[in-house]
Amino acid sequence: MHGELAGGPFRPILMPFQRLRRVLETTYRVNVCSSPAIVARVQKKIESRQARLQERGRPVPETKPPSIVPSLQSTDFFSIRAIDLLRKIGDLTTPAWVNMATLSASWATRRYFWAIDDSPTTGRRFRLSPDVTDLDFHQKTLLSDEFGIGMAGLVLEQLFDAGSSVDVSAALKDANLYQDVRQSGTAQPDFLMWNPAPTMPYFVVECKGCQTSLAAATDQIRRGLEQVPSLVFGAGDRPASTLVVATLMQKSGTTTYVIDPPNDDERDDGKKDREPPSERIGKRTWRINNPDEFARRAWDVRRAQILNWAGQFRSAVEILGEETPQNVRQMTSLDDQPLTTQVIGDLTFRGRSLALFPELGGAGLRLFSGVQEDLLGAARENRVSSEKIATELGRRRRDLAADEHVPPNTSISTNGTCFVVQGIE
Repeated sequence: MHGELAGGPFRPILMPFQRLRRVLETTYRVNVCSSPAIVARVQKKIESRQARLQERGRPVPETKPPSIVPSLQSTDFFSIRAIDLLRKIGDLTTPAWVNMATLSASWATRRYFWAIDDSPTTGRRFRLSPDVTDLDFHQKTLLSDEFGIGMAGLVLEQLFDAGSSVDVSAALKDANLYQDVRQSGTAQPDFLMWNPAPTMPYFVVECKGCQTSLAAATDQIRRGLEQVPSLVFGAGDRPASTLVVATLMQKSGTTTYVIDPPNDDERDDGKKDREPPSERIGKRTWRINNPDEFARRAWDVRRAQILNWAGQFRSAVEILGEETPQNVRQMTSLDDQPLTTQVIGDLTFRGRSLALFPELGGAGLRLFSGVQEDLLGAARENRVSSEKIATELGRRRRDLAADEHVPPNTSISTNGTCFVVQGIE
């Protein structure tokens, strides 16, 4: 199994310790683009495809008009660290349901440390390792998809202050969402991302990634505009926005394109107590009739992810209760794992520590995935207080995460989670 994780030889075992250190210690630069030029390119792709479909007498898909994101017009790039990217990949690919949650964070780390080009120069443009060229097409596609997910997550976390996330189908409690919306699309989910503060917006984010060309990235954005769901709120304080975030990774560097497809439905005056809390009103559009219930559902799913991240698998299942799919309830036999402690600055995190590369044997490197202590306790016990604590601790976590003295082996998220490579200090 392990040989399959990196395609061919299990590269993390062969990666020299010093290379791992260089990857962790390097700050990488990723370009950010939300410009009229990329919008024009996408619109041209849309019109070209529509013309081809019309010539063949086939139905033309409903497509939202692309536009720039005004808040990014003064942002040309942002800086990332490998540990932050890998933490975000692990976070976003950790499901609320317990199956595979035990592997998600360590999988991302084991699989992708080797894929990041190492450089001793601070500010180096983010590039993939030359070893990636040895992968076959399907493995390259998976790597591109997951790096696209991680980059999109960092963009929303760092530039939009939206660190919490779940996949949209879980928040909507619509298990058939991706079968219905993506009959010819990819398998990766769209994500709902937000800041727990009550009036902050929800973002529905479609993540894309590729390694080939700007033309390919533009076509991915065009497909994303046809796929990304819309949430329409009948009442409540939170606005909802949709974004398509596509990351192009080339030898010359990496650019993340962010396109805003404006919602084509206006907020209506739906009653807050209407049932169900959300309902489908179009091919890719859901009306949120009860924003409070929707927020509670989304936060419960996030609570389960938080507990899974810390190895509290049984507690995660208990939180979701009847919302846990029957097949998952039947297969779930994992108990909560013993908790260990990691102190970072003035915050205490509780979670689990696993051997990073167990094949190496001995004490070796370990990977700690933890949750801020107060948030972990509240997430286990009470969804209302957990959201309140997440909001109150947000500023402290942002300050600590932005602190230039945070070690390169340590990643702290504004959503209350952390990721530490132990044994490399």
